Amino acid sequence: MFEKLTPRERVLVYVVGTIVPVALVVVVGLWFFNSLNQNKIDRAALVTQIGDAEYEMGVGKKADRRRAYYESISLPSDIEGASNNYLAWMKGLVRDDLKLKLKMLTPNDSTPLKVDSKVVGERKSYTLAMDGTLDDLTKFLSRFYRVELLHRINSLKITPQNETVGSKRKIRNGTLSIVAKIEVLSLTSSTASDDFIDELKREIEVESEWSKELDAMASAVVHRDIFGPPNNEPTVTARPSRSYTSMKDVSVTLSAKDADDEDLLKFEFSGDLPIDGMKIVADEGQRSGRLLIPGQEAGSYSFDVMVSDNGFPAKWTKETVKVIFKDDEPRVVKPVEKPAPAFLNAKETRITAIVRDRLGDWQVWVNVRTTGERFKLKQGDSFELDKKKWVVDEIRADQAVFRVENNQLTVGPSEVFFSAEQIPLAPPTEDVKKQAPDAELESSDAKKNDVS
Repeated sequence: MFEKLTPRERVLVYVVGTIVPVALVVVVGLWFFNSLNQNKIDRAALVTQIGDAEYEMGVGKKADRRRAYYESISLPSDIEGASNNYLAWMKGLVRDDLKLKLKMLTPNDSTPLKVDSKVVGERKSYTLAMDGTLDDLTKFLSRFYRVELLHRINSLKITPQNETVGSKRKIRNGTLSIVAKIEVLSLTSSTASDDFIDELKREIEVESEWSKELDAMASAVVHRDIFGPPNNEPTVTARPSRSYTSMKDVSVTLSAKDADDEDLLKFEFSGDLPIDGMKIVADEGQRSGRLLIPGQEAGSYSFDVMVSDNGFPAKWTKETVKVIFKDDEPRVVKPVEKPAPAFLNAKETRITAIVRDRLGDWQVWVNVRTTGERFKLKQGDSFELDKKKWVVDEIRADQAVFRVENNQLTVGPSEVFFSAEQIPLAPPTEDVKKQAPDAELESSDAKKNDVS
């Protein structure tokens, strides 16, 4: 077949036969190379997708762990009910544990906590106001943030307090006025129980060594303030009594203050002393002492007491002390007033009549003028007079015999009961005691016959 082709056709066949296989090889090679590169790209993309998925899974697991942790340290879902428990813990921390002066702890209304439009919890805030030193504040912050709870301090305002010394000079007394805004979160999915505060306190109490670490940290914070205010002036006060008895020794208490706790103070006199033998008894560095003054004659004595510190530069303050001696006034003894004697109705009590009744029995009529009471009494009858029981022992034609408190009293119509002579009764003998029941029976029988 090739023999019939012309030379030109043969060249064309050779060229086509050569180019087509080469082109096929090139096309197949390019296709294979592109497929291999695409596979690498797809594999890299797949690895990237797997990595992204694993990262998202890790982030999700981490988020779940964080969510579970937040739920465990959140206030119970009922934030209003848990607020009272939180307030009690905060008061105990400030006032009882740290001994700070609690001036105010006020809760505010709660507000919802939202993610997009979904409510996931409640937010409640408190306003805390207290007084304390820098050491107290450091310990409060450490104790506050040591508790694992969803709470934080949003703002903290610290104002050093001053006091006036001498002629309107103001110095810092070391006390800070502290106002804190506190925020607490309560998640709707909270797992905390109602006694969550007690559980947290128990966890803290387990670590006994922490208190030593806290003291060391507070000490470092207090003494690390190298750019703090300059050395403060100390103050001294002496409060003598208004007056003392002349010629008797006197002891006056001295007290000093200094905002710089590390300063050592010293008491001494300033200027000329009006009294010989005066001295100050105080240990070096102490902030209190005693001023001993020998007894003097009546008069007023003034002098200056100075207190100085060892700061740089050293500062001092003096106080004028005035002591007044007075002569002892004679003691006036007031006479003891005797109480007025009690009023006795017996002074106005008389016998108005001694008569016989229809049955022939004697009766004595008694009239108590002060009370208006009137008694008609037979033998054996009784009546009350001046809280005493008067018993009629015997009635005669011209007088009657009464028994009162183991005494016998004979009263006539012209006599009052109060002035009548009393005769003590002798104690009854054994024979009389034995016969008493029979006598009483006879008396009762006689009364029955009279009635009949």
